Amino acid sequence: MGIWRVAVSAGALSLLLTSAGAQEPPPSEDEPAAAAEEVVGAAPGVPTVSLAQAVGVALEKNYGLLSSADSLQSARINYSAARAQFYPQLVPSYSRASGESSFALEASQRLPWTGGSLSASALMRSLPGTDLAVTRSTGMQFVLRQPLLRGFGPNAAHYGLRNSRRAQQAQERSYELGRQRLAVDVARSFYQIVQQRQLLAVSRQSLKRSESLLKASEARLAVGLVSKLDVFRAELQSSQAQDAMVRSQAALETALEQFRVFLGLSPTEPLEPEAVDLREELAGEAESLDALLDRARSRRLELQEGRDQIDDAQRSASLARQNLLPQLDLNLGFTQGGLGTTFSNAFTSDRRVDVFLSASYPVERSSERASKAVAEIEVAARSRSVRQQELQVEGEVRAALRELERIRKSVDLQKKGVQVAEQQRRLATLRYQRGLASNFDVVDAEGSLVLARSALVNLLTSYQVARIELMRVTGGLDVDTEFK
Repeated sequence: MGIWRVAVSAGALSLLLTSAGAQEPPPSEDEPAAAAEEVVGAAPGVPTVSLAQAVGVALEKNYGLLSSADSLQSARINYSAARAQFYPQLVPSYSRASGESSFALEASQRLPWTGGSLSASALMRSLPGTDLAVTRSTGMQFVLRQPLLRGFGPNAAHYGLRNSRRAQQAQERSYELGRQRLAVDVARSFYQIVQQRQLLAVSRQSLKRSESLLKASEARLAVGLVSKLDVFRAELQSSQAQDAMVRSQAALETALEQFRVFLGLSPTEPLEPEAVDLREELAGEAESLDALLDRARSRRLELQEGRDQIDDAQRSASLARQNLLPQLDLNLGFTQGGLGTTFSNAFTSDRRVDVFLSASYPVERSSERASKAVAEIEVAARSRSVRQQELQVEGEVRAALRELERIRKSVDLQKKGVQVAEQQRRLATLRYQRGLASNFDVVDAEGSLVLARSALVNLLTSYQVARIELMRVTGGLDVDTEFK
């Protein structure tokens, strides 16, 4: 009877091993080394876009960038209006009442470099009266006003125009910085979706293996080879795998909605990133730190704007010092006109040339002195600000390069970790199938494998974003070229 029980148990064990092997075959040597090698695409039937296409859509439709474009357009309009101040100003006028009529023409021109102004006016007036009476009045005047102290020179003459041009230039740089940041954000959102797809695939593979382990554990329990604890352990692992898959699916949906919002689309718009092959062979080492720092100092738009702001503050300080000088103007006037029976003889009846100086100096100068002191403080403040920006840029470059190198080294280490985790799980599975151990080692190895594959996916997607971020912080990110 005892011999019969042993024979039955041996036969059941053989049948069980065969069944368990069918449920949970040992991974082959040809199995991919990481889930990142599998290309996971969008949902069936959903239109897809590449990263370059996504950036192009965002540059056209992103609401934040459109607001920045409106600000740039306003700055350009203001600059055009400031330039118009140096165009000739012409004002004709005509009036007629009670038999009296008059025609006047006024013209003025600001001199672009000296700070002076030239004005001219002409008047022809017809009065009621008899044919022989004096009924015509004419007048023509030219006046040149040239400051000699306060208001003299191109700085005073072009101060408003230069401020408008600098405001336009600042908006252009701000717009380009917005384009760069938006491109990085779109790339980060794009690869976050790729990452969530890969993590979802890892969760599905883990769930499939966990369900196979659960069936094998239940089969072994049925013939008394394992305890109920193995079944509970397999059920817990299967439940955790299902929860990870649910969380990955929810994270994928959230990432898709954020991606569409970056593109200026509705969160429910049927559009997804295309499938991307995350290559484990990364590019070679980046340029040297000194080369990257030199490029950042010369190309970063923030530093260029900060240096120009120092020049703006110096111009303001120079003008504030000039405003403390007395107002001394040279005036040159020419007048011709008079009364007559016709416009012709009235125009030639009188002519006069005037040359004189005019000067003024207010006693109360508290406001001008305060403006001068504030302007000089602003120069020092802008200089400190630029120095601080240079240190921040240097820190950003160092951090971005360090992050890129860390990811590159971590990818190599994590690839080895995935291989070790796969071998560990393969060995644990074989030992469990042959009845040499419980499924504790299988469950533990499965968790290690999922963590290793997930970490590798995170590193590979982070590398793509870190590469673009390094180009941005060094001032070498040309959005139109990089995402052509």
